[in-house]
Amino acid sequence: MSSPHPATTFPPRDAFVAGKDDAPAYWFYDTLWVILADVHQTGGSFSVLEQWMRAGVGPPLHVHNVDEWFFVFSGSMDMQVGARKLTATAGDSIWIPRGTDHGFTTTEETHVLNGYAPGGVEQIIAGIATPAERRELPPQDLELPDPDAFGRLLDNYWSSLSTNTWARTAPQR
Repeated sequence: MSSPHPATTFPPRDAFVAGKDDAPAYWFYDTLWVILADVHQTGGSFSVLEQWMRAGVGPPLHVHNVDEWFFVFSGSMDMQVGARKLTATAGDSIWIPRGTDHGFTTTEETHVLNGYAPGGVEQIIAGIATPAERRELPPQDLELPDPDAFGRLLDNYWSSLSTNTWARTAPQR
């Protein structure tokens, strides 16, 4: 964990336009992820992803060393953000400060915009997910990633399950 956050090492890039039809897309855990702005494009400032998720999916409680934000276009998610439990529905915006335990489960098919500042967390998806063959939810029999490789990527990009000791001791960036 001694390496700096990867977002701090990228120089600013030129202006860009990314659309959901040409931006990189991945299948990962019953979700279609489209990376609209990544750490390389924004000079590390932020990253933005669009996600389409099946009902009943979502991560367990985890923590990032970056700020995270969601905007719900459609569907709903039962969320825990810190000690607070809430249901986010279409039109809701959720801000999660760095270092805050959070997790969610979708209660129906859900479409969100998801951002991180600084950027870099999207590299977890790009590093382990399956490139999407089509712009639709992944096949239900899609093979899950190797858990050890996934854990290494999480550690590299300052993300962790909330139960991991380092999640409470990592320096804030």
